[in-house]
Amino acid sequence: MRKITRTALALAGSAALVGATAMSASAATDTTPVTVVAVAGVLAISAPTGTTTPTPAVPGATSTTTLGNTTVTDERADTAGWLADVTLPALTGTSPSLVTIPTTDATYTAATATKTGTVTVTAATVITGLGTAKTSQTATAVTGNHTATWAASLTIKMPTDVLADTYSGTMTQSVL
Repeated sequence: MRKITRTALALAGSAALVGATAMSASAATDTTPVTVVAVAGVLAISAPTGTTTPTPAVPGATSTTTLGNTTVTDERADTAGWLADVTLPALTGTSPSLVTIPTTDATYTAATATKTGTVTVTAATVITGLGTAKTSQTATAVTGNHTATWAASLTIKMPTDVLADTYSGTMTQSVL
């Protein structure tokens, strides 16, 4: 009798294991769709702050300075490129006559940009005639967010008939 009981128990246990395995293979499943949205940010430029003081120069000579870093931050999450422009209107003296130094012969020379992300940034060669906006850097082959940072130098040619004075103006850098 003991042999039959042991054999019957072994068969019953095997059947239970096979049944449990078969049940888990047929367990119900369901799915949950997941959607995420990448939101576009902004295109921004940060130019050097504070007053830049080029070297003093006599009439007919040039005055030069090294500008701090300019940084373009592109968080538009796109493939669109951009152009960085620079403008420097005529410099105005402080004397009562308010004599100006034209910036038609002023030059802006941008260094090669250091960059993060996927972008090709090309510096313009020496830019002259800063009274109107001129492109200093061009971004192409863009994929997603990135930054570009560069330094530049500014050279201002003093007219031969300029009066001794302190001349000032505001350089504007923009990105579009």
